[in-house]
Amino acid sequence: MKTIAVDEETWRKLKKLRERLRARSYDEVIDRLIELWHKNELAKAAEEMVYSEEDGEKLYHYLLVRKGEGG
Repeated sequence: MKTIAVDEETWRKLKKLRERLRARSYDEVIDRLIELWHKNELAKAAEEMVYSEEDGEKLYHYLLVRKGEGG
């Protein structure tokens, strides 16, 4: 277990966020923030990708198969 120091303003924000997320601990709040950051980074990277229509259809069908909806 590690300890970090934060200023009062950050502490208030973390407390409020913990309540809003109904998180059991501050560790859980931080984990969720990190997860959200990763998702945002992936979304930004995905926006930058350019595919042809054919490649887009291949990807779409691949994802359907992976999800179990396609054949």
